[in-house]
Amino acid sequence: MRSKPQLLLDDSFKFSTEHGSDLRKGRRKIARPIHTKKPMHVTLRSSLAVGRYSFRLRHHRMFIENLVTSTAKRWGIRIYTKSINGNHLHFNLRGETRKGIQNFMRVVAAQTAAFVTGARKGKPFGKFWDLPVYSRIAEWGKAFVHLKNYVVQNVMETLGVIPYTPRKTRPMRRPSLTVSTRPRNRT
Repeated sequence: MRSKPQLLLDDSFKFSTEHGSDLRKGRRKIARPIHTKKPMHVTLRSSLAVGRYSFRLRHHRMFIENLVTSTAKRWGIRIYTKSINGNHLHFNLRGETRKGIQNFMRVVAAQTAAFVTGARKGKPFGKFWDLPVYSRIAEWGKAFVHLKNYVVQNVMETLGVIPYTPRKTRPMRRPSLTVSTRPRNRT
């Protein structure tokens, strides 16, 4: 006897590998996709990080490097490559647990903003980060090599070794709206 074929599901059941930034702006909150067996690309961006708030200032850069190293060790995160640019941070990482990855992103974002702005209890600064932390699950192999090269390219551009090349902006993805042909039961 032949088995029934698997049902095909619409686009709403597809697994998203990206989260944060402006991908979900104005839409319902969902859980951040995290994978403990694959590398992840994580980016934090702040348009306020210029001048005296720039991440490239020596004391800010040293604090961020020490913070990332200690936080990664504490939460079981392996950092493959990192880039500390003037107004944003890039990480290519892999974590042992979902909780560890979440805590790493939370602690790095909060302590970086507090140190750079000088905010503390009784002396708030306000909103520092532009949007939520962007994260994307990458694959091993060619995609991992491209991700490492991208982060290294950011480092080289920051150091002035190569000129900055503007990136292509991707249009925001919206799920397709499917209209059900099944009649509704009105009782």
